[in-house]
Amino acid sequence: MVRLSWTNQAKNLISNILNNMNFRIGYGYDVHRLAEGETLWLGGVLIPHSKGTVAHSDGDVLLHALCDAMLGAAKMGDIGRHFPDTSSDYKNIDSKILLAQTNELIASKNYRVGNLDVTVAAQQPKLKLFIPEMEETIARILGIDIDAVSIKATTTEELGFEGREEGISVHAVVLIVYTDIVDKIHKGLDDSEEGRINTVEEAKEKITT
Repeated sequence: MVRLSWTNQAKNLISNILNNMNFRIGYGYDVHRLAEGETLWLGGVLIPHSKGTVAHSDGDVLLHALCDAMLGAAKMGDIGRHFPDTSSDYKNIDSKILLAQTNELIASKNYRVGNLDVTVAAQQPKLKLFIPEMEETIARILGIDIDAVSIKATTTEELGFEGREEGISVHAVVLIVYTDIVDKIHKGLDDSEEGRINTVEEAKEKITT
C-alpha cells in the first residue's frame, strides 16, 4: 500500500489524474487579407509592417483563431456567432476584449484553458521577436501560466496566398479543462481530517463522491 501525504505534490498528482479524464480539445483556423495602410495586430501585439489585416474588428487573426478553438472545444459555436461582423458593436474592437469575453463564455460552462498551441503562417513580417510578448499577453488575459501558451511562426516557402503576402492564416489548438473537478480535488484534500490518504484510488473516490 502506497501512502501519500497531503502535500502540494499529492494535490498536483491527483489533479493531473482527474484533469486527464475531464478535458476537451478544440481547433481554430482563421485567415485575414493583407493590405497597405492597415494595422497589423497579432496575439494582442501591434506589429510594425507595411501591410495590415483587413477586418471588421482590429483584424487580430491569431486571437480570432484562438477564440474559435476555445469555443469549439466547449461546443459553443464560433466567433462569428458570438461577435458577428454585421454588428456595429464590434467595429474596430480590440480583439483582446473578444478573447477575454470568450474566456468568460467557456467559464460559464465550468471550463478553463489548460494549454494552447498556435501556428502563424506568414511570409512577412518575421515574428520571432514579438512572440514572447504575444505569449505574455495571452497568458495574462486567460489567467494561465505562460508555460501553457505556445506560439510558433512559419513561412510557406512563398507558396499560396501567405507566400504571396496576400494574407495571413493561423491554426490554433486548445485544451480546456473542467474546473469543477479541480475544485473538488482541492476541497477534498483540504477537508481531510488526518491529512493523509492510503492510495490514489482512495483519493479519487473521496473527492468525486
